[in-house]
Amino acid sequence: MQYFDGELGYITVISGPMFSEKSGELIRRCEKMQKYGRKIVKAYKPNNDNRFSEDEIVSRMGYRLPATNIPTDITEQVMEQILEETKYVDVVAFDEAQFFSKNIMKLVDELASRKKYVIVAGLNMDYRGKEFGYIGGLMAMAVEVVKLTSYCSCCGSPMGTHSQRLTNGKPAKLGTIVLIGDTESYEPRCRNCYVPPHKVKEAEKTEKLISHK
Repeated sequence: MQYFDGELGYITVISGPMFSEKSGELIRRCEKMQKYGRKIVKAYKPNNDNRFSEDEIVSRMGYRLPATNIPTDITEQVMEQILEETKYVDVVAFDEAQFFSKNIMKLVDELASRKKYVIVAGLNMDYRGKEFGYIGGLMAMAVEVVKLTSYCSCCGSPMGTHSQRLTNGKPAKLGTIVLIGDTESYEPRCRNCYVPPHKVKEAEKTEKLISHK
């Protein structure tokens, strides 16, 4: 965070591939604001992602933050509920923001207009290498954008920017965009090791499929 004084709204977006510790960065910032900034924090997470906890945001490094589940479809009613719940809150955080409907942008904008510090974390791209949800729109609105990378599971480069979906340990072909999973279904890869789903067949023919397993 560059500067937040409680007088002006502030938006931070944290993005990156899977395993880049986006949730950990969100939790770290929230806890710092609570402990040292003496700010009141309220966190939210989508109700379709309960891999690690029903009522907490959990990072792979083991950091945890209490959070409220909300529907991925942010209706006007859901927005009103959140705006009421955060009336006396200083910091509002949203994890896994790529799963939320377009109204996440309207909600974040309204919260910032109400002088809140809003922290949003989400995947930069889906497994196809395309913008995931409305992360791009949120980044355009943000005062601060934090872009994280992972260590590539294949070559070890610290420039892992892609989330590779796997089927039986190999890059997956085209399928549904949203597939909740963890290490059994995804791994981080750099641009050189990433295999787009539309090129899987081509890679199979030339034996250029890469797997760390």
